[in-house]
Amino acid sequence: MTLRVAVAGAGMIVAHHLPAWQALADVEVVAIADPDRARAQSRADAFGIPAVFDDPVAMLDAVRPDVFDVASPRQTHAELVRAAALRGIDTLCQKPLAPTYAEARELVADVDGRCRLMVHENWRFRPYYRQVRAWQDEGRIGEITELNLTLRSSGFLPDAAGNRPALVRQPFMAGEQRLMVAETLIHHIDTARWLVGDMSLTAARLQRLVDVCKGETAASLFFTTPSGAPVYVEGNGACPGWPPSARDHLDLIGTRASVRFDGHTLTLLGDGPAIEYPHEAAYQACFDACVAHFVAARRSGAPFETDPADNLRTLRLVEDIYEAAGWPAA
Repeated sequence: MTLRVAVAGAGMIVAHHLPAWQALADVEVVAIADPDRARAQSRADAFGIPAVFDDPVAMLDAVRPDVFDVASPRQTHAELVRAAALRGIDTLCQKPLAPTYAEARELVADVDGRCRLMVHENWRFRPYYRQVRAWQDEGRIGEITELNLTLRSSGFLPDAAGNRPALVRQPFMAGEQRLMVAETLIHHIDTARWLVGDMSLTAARLQRLVDVCKGETAASLFFTTPSGAPVYVEGNGACPGWPPSARDHLDLIGTRASVRFDGHTLTLLGDGPAIEYPHEAAYQACFDACVAHFVAARRSGAPFETDPADNLRTLRLVEDIYEAAGWPAA
């Protein structure tokens, strides 16, 4: 039976959601909604979607999809997930579930048992991180004793034409009070959690280095695992001379082997090959894998890897960071 999908949101990120749905057999995107109807129509024309709406709740009532993909701004997530749950429609919601941990926790309690819900936290589905986890599960890395995960770019700085590439790509970021951690490093925190297990915040330093952004554009975060292993997560979007398109860098040290990812090459140091990952292909691949996991688990009844309970642990750490740094509320 064909799985009928309705999508809320027609912004930048939907250009990666829609190919992921269309890559799967027996799945059809039947409708898309966005307050900017012309933008929704443009996506519909590009991807052959038959129905367009400016109200996502009206869309749910009109087309009665099997699945709802919430890819709209974070401030709309709770309302739309509740609307889907009220109608018994299983939902894949783009991260985060809500702007704050408290709102997300309340949302999870409200919709529990009404629908199946998964958070679209795709970073851990990137193929190089899946390979790291595979080496880990095979016992090739051993016990993790240190993890460093960093992100550097010049995306918030003006380029030669005076444009700020990160804000051209996602203009809404300029107005977010919670920016680098809540919008970007949330992915890295989740990926680190997935690789090392439980961890607690030890220290956090946030910096607002760009006047046109309301929120922090750089963050240095220090976590600790129950065994005492340090976990460092850092991000800075205002690095002169760095490319505007950010790349992850990972150094992971284990008792048997270490791992390095330099933005395009993954190496199991001293015990394995170097594997190349072209950035654009790997970027789309994580959306493909995340959506495929949702569909497969929904069909089989298996648990979602990034279910609400798992995602709340990431959101708790995000909230801890802002509280520790004395940062303004969302």
